[in-house]
Amino acid sequence: MVDYSKSAVNLCNPGVIEIKLFKYRELQSERDTIQDKIKSLVPQELQNELELKESSLNTLNQEIKASIDELGSYQNLDNGMTAVKQRKVSKSYDAEKFDSVYPDYSKAVIVKAIDTTKLAGLIKGGLIKEEELKSKSILKETETFAYIIK
Repeated sequence: MVDYSKSAVNLCNPGVIEIKLFKYRELQSERDTIQDKIKSLVPQELQNELELKESSLNTLNQEIKASIDELGSYQNLDNGMTAVKQRKVSKSYDAEKFDSVYPDYSKAVIVKAIDTTKLAGLIKGGLIKEEELKSKSILKETETFAYIIK
């Protein structure tokens, strides 16, 4: 099981989401059983039942996402249940601004764009602070979110 605690947004394990996750897993299991039966039983009857389960799963999935947005993310490693809104941050640097603010280091990190590996070394070494890069508009962060519901 993957631990999302470092990238989850507002991970606080609301009980409401746990209840919905139990129902979600139950519906998934029922759907999977129906899919297995489809191969050996009357396809049309089971297809209708399967469509109902898929619809219920989709509705519950949207409810879980709305609950995460309202109440916070949920993760329980013991029972393997996850309903997490995961935050991903992309960083980009402005090479011209970096060169004007840190001319002594620009030759080491700028090659048409900033060499982020070398810049990470400067940050890790304490020579440059990431907060400075942000405040001087050299570093821009872009957030994207993904829902992980298991």
